[in-house]
Amino acid sequence: MALQATGLGSGLDIKGLVEQLVTAERQPVANRLNLQEARTNAELSALGKLKSALSSFRDSLTGLSELENFQQRITSVSDEDLIGASADSKAVPGRYGVEVISLAQRQKLASAAFPSVDSNVGDGQLGISILGVTASITISPEASTLADIRDAINNAPDNPGVIATVVNADDGARLLISSRDPGADQAITITTADGNGGLAALVYDPLSGTNPMTELAAAADASVLIDGFTVSSDSNQVVNAIEGVTIDLLDAAPGTTLELTVDFDEPAGNAAVGAFVNSYNGLLDVVADVTRFNSETGEAAALLGDSVVRGIKDTLRREIGNAVDLPGATFRTLAEIGITTEPNGKLQLDDTKLNGLITENFDAVGELFAGEVGIATRLGSQLENILNSTSTINLRETRLKGDLETIGDRRQTLEDRMESVRTRLTKQFNAMDQLLGSLNNTSAYLTAQLG
Repeated sequence: MALQATGLGSGLDIKGLVEQLVTAERQPVANRLNLQEARTNAELSALGKLKSALSSFRDSLTGLSELENFQQRITSVSDEDLIGASADSKAVPGRYGVEVISLAQRQKLASAAFPSVDSNVGDGQLGISILGVTASITISPEASTLADIRDAINNAPDNPGVIATVVNADDGARLLISSRDPGADQAITITTADGNGGLAALVYDPLSGTNPMTELAAAADASVLIDGFTVSSDSNQVVNAIEGVTIDLLDAAPGTTLELTVDFDEPAGNAAVGAFVNSYNGLLDVVADVTRFNSETGEAAALLGDSVVRGIKDTLRREIGNAVDLPGATFRTLAEIGITTEPNGKLQLDDTKLNGLITENFDAVGELFAGEVGIATRLGSQLENILNSTSTINLRETRLKGDLETIGDRRQTLEDRMESVRTRLTKQFNAMDQLLGSLNNTSAYLTAQLG
């Protein structure tokens, strides 16, 4: 396309005139689209803030809606180098005397010394048994060194639970075979069959009395005295000897009685209730923010007067105010444990009252929130309905995002139309410019002729 200079015939700024006319035609529609976009974004932002606050409030109910989550226990021991302990909600608070007589052991066997790890031991069938499970391991003449036998044991697909290693000591290389797990029931038996007889050096069979292998450590259960009563364990962890309590045995100390204490986790209970109150109040702050109205400036928030927000607020307030319908319940309302409602709808927590009630009746405080009819459970169900994918608030959010896409499409349509207007106006002004140029030339010619 040939380049064309505009405005030569008339002396007018045709390009500037065209742009002014296009801008004037675009502006009303563009302003309307910008206003729609701003309002839609403001509503989306407000809904996002509201959803975030609702989710935070729902999360604060986690430690309250399940009784086991609230009824946590804490443990302490008088010597953390000897034992550790943990407890679940079934544990009864109390103090217990614990004496670690002995730890559970893994059996460990050692062969006689061989010149080196590459020394040939022998070939044939090696049988290794634990708890009646036997691995039959073939040792071929081509792979019968101490290292080969170690690898064959460790790689056996039916390995019953042993680990083989080689130790290079001053007097030679020795094959060590140990049980993977501790406990008296993890005793190892090693037998041989077939081959050239060299594998007999690895036999360990206490029942037959043939034991070329030396026992370095016997398979043994842990032995503990709890308040004077003997408790055995096939590992160094004693589970439910005290209901709900797990004791980790770290070292033996016969003759030393340790104190194990189990208590209610009152700080965690207080924290869970406090988080519930703070999160609910934070939710109300967000509701107030997204529905505010400034009477001086006339500025209104995006969700002012919104029926969905009002419905959510009323639903949650009703659930918080309703009593727990549980026969025989010690506490039935939040007010009974020190949580009252202020005139603005927010919750006020009396820490002193709550702390005293948790100390006196720990489980009853948890029962107010948990269970099928507990306050936290009911609130959790309502919040799930409010926040699920098909809820009103989520459907509106989807619609608003669709509106933004539509606005974008309309803005593009507007720009396409304005480009057509620009082209049309430019063509019209250029035609006028050419006509004026022609008329000017004719006028100049006639003037010259007349002169």
